[in-house]
Amino acid sequence: MLGIKDLKDQLVEMNSELKEISHQINNFSENLIIFSSNISKSVDTMSSVLKQTNNTMKESFSLMAETIKDMSMNFSLTLEKTMKQMSDFKIQMDIKETILNTLGLKGIIPDFLKKKK
Repeated sequence: MLGIKDLKDQLVEMNSELKEISHQINNFSENLIIFSSNISKSVDTMSSVLKQTNNTMKESFSLMAETIKDMSMNFSLTLEKTMKQMSDFKIQMDIKETILNTLGLKGIIPDFLKKKK
């Protein structure tokens, strides 16, 4: 049987071990708080960066859409003007040919206007 002294020694040893465990739990708790704080800061930073990226992409897409719209409108207007000019030119050519045919000058005038070498 254990004596009181042996029991006291075991209780002192257990008390020392429990203090060490308590100390380790305290250190672990502090490290966990630091780790949690660092994760929170990292998530906040990442959230801020993602928000900025999202805003930048939104502005970029808006600018791209506006540019495409402007280019499309400019192309349409230019094409419309070109088609009108081509149509006017064809009408002028048709009128000239009709006049030449009516006057019976269809092969004469172009040969007459040719430069001589």
